[in-house]
Amino acid sequence: MARMMADQRQPLQLRICRWVLVFVLALLLLVLVALVFAGRWMAADTGAPEPADVVVILAGSYDRTLHAADLYGKGMARRVVVSRPVAEPVHLRLAALGIPVSPEEDTHKRILIHQGVPESAIDVLPGRARNTRDEAAALARYMGDRPLRAIVVTSPFHVRRAAILVGRRFGPAQHIQVVATPYEEFEWRWWRDPDSARAVLLETAKLLYFVVQGDSER
Repeated sequence: MARMMADQRQPLQLRICRWVLVFVLALLLLVLVALVFAGRWMAADTGAPEPADVVVILAGSYDRTLHAADLYGKGMARRVVVSRPVAEPVHLRLAALGIPVSPEEDTHKRILIHQGVPESAIDVLPGRARNTRDEAAALARYMGDRPLRAIVVTSPFHVRRAAILVGRRFGPAQHIQVVATPYEEFEWRWWRDPDSARAVLLETAKLLYFVVQGDSER
């Protein structure tokens, strides 16, 4: 009798193992497909920039600054606004050793002025930002209740997440458009390019952190 019951349990156990295996394989396939198309999803197509009151440069690549200067030069906005990131730990260590390191916002300003943007047309976001969420909050404080239109410039792989975080801060009265700088190359088929692969994997981790924690690093 015990042997018959054991024989009956074996098919059930086999079926459970098969279903678990199928589930794991399906999950792995889903993750693989998501990663393959992650680059294209991140680099959302926002269309051509529309005229605005300000162009905002999110902290990071100086390729963003070059595009902001181009937009200003084309008359797409009357002012350029620069983000102020917190100092990197290595910069603080260098400062402690007496080795001066220019703040990132100062470099952005020098590039803008070199590219023909008057210093009088350059503003800085209030406070210092640790991440994109902080930058969105700082932009909201800068704009206040004014019905301003803004073009936010970032990297191609950062467009989707930046649009989500910035969009959560503003109502319909304020038109905010997030665009990618054309100066920064990004291959959505990221496995073909080491820099793009690094960007997609890092951005994927930040998106997952945003989903889990409701926050996100820059």
